[in-house]
Amino acid sequence: MQVSVEELDGLERRMTVAVPPEKIDPEIQTRLADLAKKIRFDGFRPGKVPFKVVKRLYGPRVRQEVMGEVLESSYQEALSQVALRPVGKPAIEPVNMKEGENFEYSATFEILPTFELQGVDGLKAELPVAEVTETDLDHMIETLRKQRTVWHDVERAAREGDRVTLDFEGKLDGQDFPHNKADHVTVVPGSGAMIPGFEGQLLGLQAGAETEFDVSFPEDYHAAELAGKTARFTVKVHSVAEPELPPVDEAFAAAFGVQEGGVHNLRKAIRDNMERELRNAIQAQLKHQLLQGLLDANDILVPRAMVEREVERLTEQSNIPAGDQGGEAAVRIKTMVLEPAARRSVALGLIISKLVQTYGIQLDNNRVRNHLEVMVAAYENPEQVVDWYKSHPEAQERINALVLEDQVMEWLLERAEVTEKPGTFDAVVKGGAAAKEPNE
Repeated sequence: MQVSVEELDGLERRMTVAVPPEKIDPEIQTRLADLAKKIRFDGFRPGKVPFKVVKRLYGPRVRQEVMGEVLESSYQEALSQVALRPVGKPAIEPVNMKEGENFEYSATFEILPTFELQGVDGLKAELPVAEVTETDLDHMIETLRKQRTVWHDVERAAREGDRVTLDFEGKLDGQDFPHNKADHVTVVPGSGAMIPGFEGQLLGLQAGAETEFDVSFPEDYHAAELAGKTARFTVKVHSVAEPELPPVDEAFAAAFGVQEGGVHNLRKAIRDNMERELRNAIQAQLKHQLLQGLLDANDILVPRAMVEREVERLTEQSNIPAGDQGGEAAVRIKTMVLEPAARRSVALGLIISKLVQTYGIQLDNNRVRNHLEVMVAAYENPEQVVDWYKSHPEAQERINALVLEDQVMEWLLERAEVTEKPGTFDAVVKGGAAAKEPNE
């Protein structure tokens, strides 16, 4: 068997395989001879059908079966011969299938990149240092109060913080544009939910008022056809309502599941949650810095097939419609958000695998069990959930990967140069959220 490999763009390779006819034709002859003994054909006794008749009737089908089997076995043998590890399914194209000649085909596929790991020594990271203060706690309680706002209609003009229910319609040079109108929508002036300049025009309006005004879309507006353009809006106000926030008392605490201890225990529960959120944010920022340092030091090619699979996973995870169902918005999200995230995720996976292999980091099975026990503790029958994971290799592998990644992060932290960076709860938590990728 002859095997040759051609390097195409990036990680793509075209492997051409030539299998000599003596590996194919004898098997075809043997199978046709077996058929000749079994088939029945008008005018001939069983087992007496001439071989040339059998070959004419069944030769193409038998040849196709044998060549399919030879292709499968020779493909694996050829990969071993040239020491290649393909990613994804190959694109197979026949080159020569003539009887009596070499059976020749090409297989095009991508391979995993080969690289020497860089940047492990000299990694640097900033450790956010912050605590949950009483002011932070007060702000959180105020946020919870706003979530339970009760609205009361008023006859006066709208102020900032009121809720205005209205109809609007926008025109661009007298023409409609996508999502240019809506009925009975609620807008809170000062919330920043609408494009800049729109909410301010609602101040001073009462129920029943109708008005027109111009508003310009930001230069970086997500819809390119509207960016920087000025639209004319007509607005009709249906109602104006002012907010009433609930008092922070025992009833308020009970609404959040705190049945005993009232406001004191509510504040304690909120503080515990905030401190847990702060710890997670700190870990997220450290993890992001360390992984980004490895990415910057290892600019590797990544297989398109792996990126495409990761985009599919993120699309499903994000509930974005597949194919053309989501329209232009879904395409923009996939192109601008999911594809870069998928490429980063695949590159990091390859780098971490290389690091684990190079430095012999072993998966700690005790940590895997502990991780799984914590995950299933909230279930009614945790043992059944554990059994489910054990019987689903892909799910178990995801747990293994998470634990191994945590071990890698600890290993890197032991070797990294870490400096403290003072901060506040809000700044650290927002930074931790920004550091997370869509798949984290």
